[in-house]
Amino acid sequence: MDSISRNWQAPSFLDINWQALSWSPWVAFDADIPTFKQIPPEPGLYRIRPLGEDFLMYIGQTGRTLRQRLNELRHNVKKEEMPFNDPHTAAPSLWAWHDADGFHYECSAAPLVCSKQDRMACECYLLWQYRLEYGSSTLCNFGRFHPDYTKSRGRSSGIRGSRLPAGRGEVGRGENPEKNPAGGPSCPPLQQQGTPGNPDWMGMRWSERLHLVSSALADVPDSSGLYLLFDPASGENGDTGNTGVILYIGESSKCKTRLEAHARAHRDQPGILFSYNMLKGEVLPHNRKELENDLIGCYYREQGRAPEMQFGVLVGSTFRSSNDVSG
Repeated sequence: MDSISRNWQAPSFLDINWQALSWSPWVAFDADIPTFKQIPPEPGLYRIRPLGEDFLMYIGQTGRTLRQRLNELRHNVKKEEMPFNDPHTAAPSLWAWHDADGFHYECSAAPLVCSKQDRMACECYLLWQYRLEYGSSTLCNFGRFHPDYTKSRGRSSGIRGSRLPAGRGEVGRGENPEKNPAGGPSCPPLQQQGTPGNPDWMGMRWSERLHLVSSALADVPDSSGLYLLFDPASGENGDTGNTGVILYIGESSKCKTRLEAHARAHRDQPGILFSYNMLKGEVLPHNRKELENDLIGCYYREQGRAPEMQFGVLVGSTFRSSNDVSG
């Protein structure tokens, strides 16, 4: 896990009223059925930590009953073999940490009645707040994984993950022991700064806003970056007097290619604008997703809702659930 230097104090992200939500008591994965019924039966948000520890493994959301979702998850994590990546993307990661470090888990959940998009945006907000308080991400969100294991694929593939040849206890025996890059460290959390849509939002240097057409994308670097799509009424060419309405927040290892795909998907919706912020060097996928998450979380804090096109609201190949955090 990440090594974080900080003065210890009881973290707020373990509280039963964290971020003004009504969290259930912490319930062990090994709890009997009557005890596990303390988990609410409504849709909402949930958090998982190693038993008795002061950090979180995972923050998730579901539109189903929280009790059923977490009951299924706890049974998957107990399997002898690493579970598949579906129906719960956190199950393989929780399993790997249990297998490697002997973690046992407990969970807490909070009902939240709202749209799927706003529930997912609230999840991003909680993840951002956790990152700000703890200093790094949960160990199983954003595609993060144990460094000494490969991750299972979907059930239809039949491919399960496993410990790498130079897994824990053997590291250093070879010159280049295998490691899963998804086990790398978190990037620092973004600090709130400016207003969503401003050129300096979240301490970044956003490009001027231009129309989302091929000719305007010619000078966009095709490398790692973050980008914003704006409502047509937002104004272009860096109009700082109008922060604009953000429709979508995204990330990509090839920013120009991704924006070109958005332009093709929205050729019948003229007027959408874009802005981007390039990242230095090659940035691992989980680090790009962390930054994207922080932007969505901040937007939710400011606006109380998800960006209009976020989380697959509009059908199109370029819109997807940005973080692997749903469900």
